[in-house]
Amino acid sequence: MWVNRLLKTLDNGTIRLVTQPDHAEVSGYMAAHWGNEEFSKLGYFDDSSEPEHLAAETIFGIAEHDNGWWEWEASPPVSASDKLPKGLAEVLSIPEQAAQRWRIGIRRFEENHPYASLLINFHAYRLYNKIHEEESSIHPLFGDSKSISNENSPQATSLIETLRNQQDKLKEQLDSLGGWHKDAIRPEILLPHARMMQILDALSLYLCSDFIPPVSGKAKGLGRDEVELKHIPRKNWEDKVKLHITPQDDGTLVCDPYPFDENNLVVPIVVTEIENFSQNEVSLMEVYRIPKKIVSFTFQRLK
Repeated sequence: MWVNRLLKTLDNGTIRLVTQPDHAEVSGYMAAHWGNEEFSKLGYFDDSSEPEHLAAETIFGIAEHDNGWWEWEASPPVSASDKLPKGLAEVLSIPEQAAQRWRIGIRRFEENHPYASLLINFHAYRLYNKIHEEESSIHPLFGDSKSISNENSPQATSLIETLRNQQDKLKEQLDSLGGWHKDAIRPEILLPHARMMQILDALSLYLCSDFIPPVSGKAKGLGRDEVELKHIPRKNWEDKVKLHITPQDDGTLVCDPYPFDENNLVVPIVVTEIENFSQNEVSLMEVYRIPKKIVSFTFQRLK
């Protein structure tokens, strides 16, 4: 049995492990700090009767977008290649396992948090249906490519149909609730929030892993690559910009333009590091003996 870890990155003989819940929490943290004089805060992309309630629900959805992995991570299978828990890429290569995670995660909060559930649904739908999506809805994970393995698998086809049906039911539920819930399903509000789910997920993955493609060369990961994120809603859905991030040697990340409400925003990440890693299975006891670390990055404005 293994402690739950899913994002794993090898760096000069050291493996850095970040849980899916910790990664998602980082997304939610940045979502809560998103917005300034140039960028709209979440909940404020268009008129709503209660924008603060809308913002809180959107941030909740972003922070919990990977909740479907909770049970799987409690006791994940060990990878044959490195004797560590299977990483995200390994799990996604098994369509039935990945699809089941989304089915569980979208349903978990649909009664009390229907809008958050709708955003999580859109997140999954666009991952699986991306070959049919507009460029502005493609997750930064995929760079400029629309290809995806297993996209035509029976499991993926079934999941896409399930997600479409869930979208209709969740929109009906939100419409019947009225007020800000009804406001939230208008395209002027829903589309930028669904895109921000992708962008904030990508920003967290950029810090926690090596999954986000760099501007050039091979990804080093862990906030060390120069990256560009496209189609980010600024004031509203029609107003989109590119975000360019340039890493410095001290963990500082220069953002142009700068989207956060605090200058020099510090983003802490909980990690477990296994130094001098060899491909011998590491016991649960050994992992529990390793103290967790807080690794921090600082976002700065371009000077």
